[in-house]
Amino acid sequence: MSDEYSRNERRKRPRKISLYNGDEKLSDIGVPMAESNHAALKRTLQELHRSPILTHAVFRDRNGKTWLIPRSISYFKRLKIQLLAA
Repeated sequence: MSDEYSRNERRKRPRKISLYNGDEKLSDIGVPMAESNHAALKRTLQELHRSPILTHAVFRDRNGKTWLIPRSISYFKRLKIQLLAA
């Protein structure tokens, strides 16, 4: 029973985007479960371009894996995150 409960908790872990200025975390943005990884990355890039003090963002997927998104992320790195993030 407890194993089933922990498995469900892992599955329901929310995705989020954390915005940073160097080592200082400035804010968190929640990502709805229905939103695709492409839309979440697009939102992240919009935030990075909108605010000049942001240095990078960290995207946490549904499995808890974190993906570092620098200000100057390449197109191929974006595709990799979109495809491999759960």
